Amino acid sequence: MKDTKKYSVYPSNLNILDAFSKLKKYFVGNGYDEKDKICDNIKYVLNVDKSRTLETNKYDEFLLLLDKYPLSLPIRVHSHWEKDGKEVVCIIIIYSSYIETTVESDDIDRITIVHEAIKEVFSASNPIAEEMRKRSKFDVKKSVFMAHRFDSYGNAIANELSKFLKRLGFDVLEGSGYEAKDIPDKVARKIESQDIFLCIVTPGDTSWIISEAGYAKALKKYIIVLSEDGLEFNKGIIGEDYEYMSFPKGNITNIYSDLLYALPV
Repeated sequence: MKDTKKYSVYPSNLNILDAFSKLKKYFVGNGYDEKDKICDNIKYVLNVDKSRTLETNKYDEFLLLLDKYPLSLPIRVHSHWEKDGKEVVCIIIIYSSYIETTVESDDIDRITIVHEAIKEVFSASNPIAEEMRKRSKFDVKKSVFMAHRFDSYGNAIANELSKFLKRLGFDVLEGSGYEAKDIPDKVARKIESQDIFLCIVTPGDTSWIISEAGYAKALKKYIIVLSEDGLEFNKGIIGEDYEYMSFPKGNITNIYSDLLYALPV
């Protein structure tokens, strides 16, 4: 099987000779033997300039050429390595604007490990594209993490809303009584698992709810804020990208009809 990856970012001052030297040390250090006569496609090609190309079929000769002509681009390397009777084909092409890597083997775990080694020695990466459009109810599942205060009033409001959501077929998770500025791992995993982050703002300290909302925003969750009338909610950490509704004191049911328009029902 073959796995090809393209990396659009690598350091402009990357020492390519050093990177290829480290890659060979990786293979040799992990028990691989270079197989330089096993395939007619084994080639190490350096484009010195528009009028000159150098080519060899031995890794060490390639490193010597690269030491002499360090500015050569593009560079194409097609090498074969063997360990425990299993072969790995490694193809790397370095262009001025990106790196393309292909690893071929009958062992998917080896493919993954070699790809990670290549990525590391070349400091290669792909930037995470920002989601340009606001996430909507039309692209989320019926799963909710509900953040609220765990005093008697907050629990009563949350229990009422939880019953309503469950009747509509939603999977509802809560933080299980945690009220901490640093989000516990157990709570973080629950937030990660649900598509919708819904927080209920009731009287009292809500700083930890805001922290959880900020975490949900970083995960690009669909965020809904339900706030009791007259209460301030510091929205700075999550900006404007969320649904907001207010409800009369002690009467969360008052916004159920509006809430339906914001949910995937």
